[in-house]
Amino acid sequence: MFKRKNKLSKFLIPIIAFSILFSLACSSEGPQGPVGPQGKQGNIGEKGDPGIPGIQGISGPPGPSGIQGPAGESAPQPQATIITINNKQFTPNESIEIWGSGFNPRETVTISMQFSDTLKVIIGTIVATESGSFSIKTKPLSNNSKIKSQLTNNTIYTLLAEGSENSKSSTAIKIIPEQIIPPYLISPNANLIVAAAVPNGSTVAYGSGFIPNENFIIAVVLTKDTNKILGGGSANNSGSFKLESIVDLSPGIYTALATGGEGSSASAPLLISLDK
Repeated sequence: MFKRKNKLSKFLIPIIAFSILFSLACSSEGPQGPVGPQGKQGNIGEKGDPGIPGIQGISGPPGPSGIQGPAGESAPQPQATIITINNKQFTPNESIEIWGSGFNPRETVTISMQFSDTLKVIIGTIVATESGSFSIKTKPLSNNSKIKSQLTNNTIYTLLAEGSENSKSSTAIKIIPEQIIPPYLISPNANLIVAAAVPNGSTVAYGSGFIPNENFIIAVVLTKDTNKILGGGSANNSGSFKLESIVDLSPGIYTALATGGEGSSASAPLLISLDK
């Protein structure tokens, strides 16, 4: 039996020794080899989720101002009004009396007849009073050769009043070959009442029976050819109005005349007295 164990030992010892040596050889690292060549680039991966937006940066300085645009056309003065007296239809041989109110005090007003966007002919110039009113009577239109050559019968033209301080108003007239109605006619339905006043005091005028929303001007008749305008405005939807104004007149009794831009007209006495 000892002999059998001796034989087995002889067989196992070399195997065990070889196993130990093999294990030691495997567990020990040799020197690092050289870096191999770079491999091919892999496929592009999927797009990731967008990141959180960054904080808004500080606003930059303002840019330079742009070039100023051209000045626009002057707008009509809201309170400026002109009307033609006694009529809105005229023959070329007639003078035209024009009343104005609501302009700037002492403003120079130029009256012209407009034939187109590029052609207008001046027919008169006047300086408004301290209250911004005026009255002017033109020469017959046929006296001006430039106007006469442009006139056509039964045609409506624009009378334009332009102030030196940008006030503006206009009205329409019609040129006819001859007058077939009286040039002045008090409207049967129009009425006027004017309260008495003291010199340089205020008076109130009340009107009715005018055309609804009709522009009007009230003036005091001083002589046949001279009037003093008190003011103007527009009638309401029922054709009535109220106008308060300052009266710079000497004591006496006068005729106050209210004339509408569409032909309405009425008169009333105006008493100026030291004892109102």
